[in-house]
Amino acid sequence: MKRTCFGLAFVAVTLAAPAYAWDSDTWLNVTHATHSYLTEAAIDANSANYPELEEFRTPLVRGANTELHELEVGFFSELVTESYGIDLEAKRVEHIGTNEGTDDIAGWWQDAVDAYAAGNKEQAYFYTGVMLHMIEDMGVPAHAHYLEHQGMSMELNFDNLEYMGLSNWNPEYGDAADRTDPGYDNPSDYYAFSQEWALADSPNYTNIDDFSKTWTFASEEERKLLTNRQLRTSLVTTWALASAARAFGF
Repeated sequence: MKRTCFGLAFVAVTLAAPAYAWDSDTWLNVTHATHSYLTEAAIDANSANYPELEEFRTPLVRGANTELHELEVGFFSELVTESYGIDLEAKRVEHIGTNEGTDDIAGWWQDAVDAYAAGNKEQAYFYTGVMLHMIEDMGVPAHAHYLEHQGMSMELNFDNLEYMGLSNWNPEYGDAADRTDPGYDNPSDYYAFSQEWALADSPNYTNIDDFSKTWTFASEEERKLLTNRQLRTSLVTTWALASAARAFGF
């Protein structure tokens, strides 16, 4: 499936909103968010073996669309967290949100484990979705290389690869994966794995402005990097979610 832009109105709306990593599902995002695509694909790939994932699809996808990096939690995150009983700003600070992701990915997973053990499965899967969000972000070269960017409307210092991904979902064009699932028992270990794979795919990605913003004007090399990163990040997300399901033990 491929997404395409919706013209000038679409551009005006998206530039008015925060633009982080793979795009998230906020009310200003008129596309189907990349974090949604990645997480939904992981649920679909694993639900036959772990049917509870389908039951808790909504909190998983909502967690994966919640931005908990270095910026204080505000309106956009609050839209999707009202029913889970979590102080997200406190959790963002506790788990040390950073521009690229988090300095405490294991802490997000421990929150999920604790909530599941307490019988609060909705909250457990929401936390799992937040962990998946961070793992997915590490599949983005700018995040893997620690290249500072925000994409706020007054700055527009967004990462061009991420911006092109906002309007193009093309994982089927990616190369076959050159790695297999390492089978980690702790799903948070896929955070470093995702970063390392992104670094290997993009050794020369040193400037967020050098990459094309649109599929139309992108070079073949740029298109390949985007589609490979979408495909391979999808695989890592699928593996991480399977690991989480095994750890929950249902």
